[in-house]
Amino acid sequence: MNHPAELDALPCAVIVTDPGGAILFINQWAQTAFGLTAAALPDRLEQLLPRAGQIFLQTHILPMLRNEGVVKEIYLQVKGAASVQIPMLLNAQQGMLGDKACYRWVMLPAQHRREFEQQLLKNRQQMQEFARAAESDRRILQTVLDGVKDVGILALSAGGSIEFANIGAELIFRAETQTLTKSRITDWLSIPDDILHTLSLPAESNGNELSAAQHDVETELRLNDGRHIAVQLQLRRLAPQQTLKSLSYIVIVTDIQQRKQYQALQDNFVANISHELRTPLTSILGALKLLSFDKKSVYTAQSQKLLDLTVKNADRLQQLIIDILDFSKLTAGKVSVQLQTKSLAGLLQQAIDEQLYYLPEKQIQIVLELPVSDVLVQTDAGRFLQIMSNLLSNAKKFSPGNSEIKIETEMLAGFVKVSITDQGPGVADGFIPFLFGQFRQQDDSINREYEGTGLGLSICKQLTELMGGDIGYQKSEDGGATFWFTTVLA
Repeated sequence: MNHPAELDALPCAVIVTDPGGAILFINQWAQTAFGLTAAALPDRLEQLLPRAGQIFLQTHILPMLRNEGVVKEIYLQVKGAASVQIPMLLNAQQGMLGDKACYRWVMLPAQHRREFEQQLLKNRQQMQEFARAAESDRRILQTVLDGVKDVGILALSAGGSIEFANIGAELIFRAETQTLTKSRITDWLSIPDDILHTLSLPAESNGNELSAAQHDVETELRLNDGRHIAVQLQLRRLAPQQTLKSLSYIVIVTDIQQRKQYQALQDNFVANISHELRTPLTSILGALKLLSFDKKSVYTAQSQKLLDLTVKNADRLQQLIIDILDFSKLTAGKVSVQLQTKSLAGLLQQAIDEQLYYLPEKQIQIVLELPVSDVLVQTDAGRFLQIMSNLLSNAKKFSPGNSEIKIETEMLAGFVKVSITDQGPGVADGFIPFLFGQFRQQDDSINREYEGTGLGLSICKQLTELMGGDIGYQKSEDGGATFWFTTVLA
């Protein structure tokens, strides 16, 4: 037992009584807190308590203290100055005061404790409301995800284990959620090496790795019955600070098997129809040109005009069929290139010669500017000339009469850049992003001034990239348009 002088220094009420409740000591803090004076100190503990507290002391607290030797954290109201009742938190314990048995009563102000518990209760209620709202949101999200039955949505942990699968995933994978969530993504899908590397990245990867961890690829899904189907796979990495650590990736899987089949049917149909049209058209065009250039035949001016118009339109139709066939083969991946070492000057001169009979009435001059010494390039000569033919035909088509088309070359690191500049109207700024798209034309009206399929530039882009080069457009400083492409130096 501490000496009474030490008890006076404690910042709480300390009272010592005998086992019957007679006060043996009351410290200074208690005297001040309860408004007591040295001349009027109470004799017994119950004198400090209101009537209800006195009854509770005799019926519960003292019997418990006698039986168990200790009482912990019981709330009591204690009389204070001016008859104000002070809420206190009571702790009591059996002890000794000198050689006499006693009870030590320690009382702490309960007001702050009560406020804390009230705040705790309020916070608990708020947490329960948040939990109910989160559960409601989870059910809504689950309903939405399960409603998307034509798209499989998976959530993966770091390493590729499947933690969540919607109903759409069950339908595409032909497996129940329980089966999917006990497996890894690599058990089902052929994963490219770059995505496998992404899945192996730690959850604490930096921002650059995070932004790069987005992939869209076509791959194959292996079903339990041994079949393989084509799917579109989209992988998105989740920021660690925005989700549970166990979830690192969202994977969206789309069944594209039927789309692939339809595409194959469409490509075959286009290729077959184009081929069937090309054969008789070649014969018709050959016959028309023989008639047109036959020196022995004499036609009226009107007949010759009609014959020339027919040849011109047959040429256009033949070029249309060639473009559609080339585009179909490129889309299906059936075009191959044979790279050989060729003279750049020779190829460019041949491309110019092939344009001599295209739109001769416009009287357009083609000016070729070459380096001092000949340059050798690694290219497919036929495909190179096809690219040049498309770009020069476009330049002639959009150039005004009696103008000039300039062909320039520029040496780059490992490449040579070929630029074709015309003096036509150029390309509208809003259409530039669509220049190399499929079936896209700046003027798509039915009665447009310039005819075409909208495939030429798309074919040029695919052929250039197939041979390891690049292609693009830039505004000409003097007006008009400049199209350029690169080819590999030998």
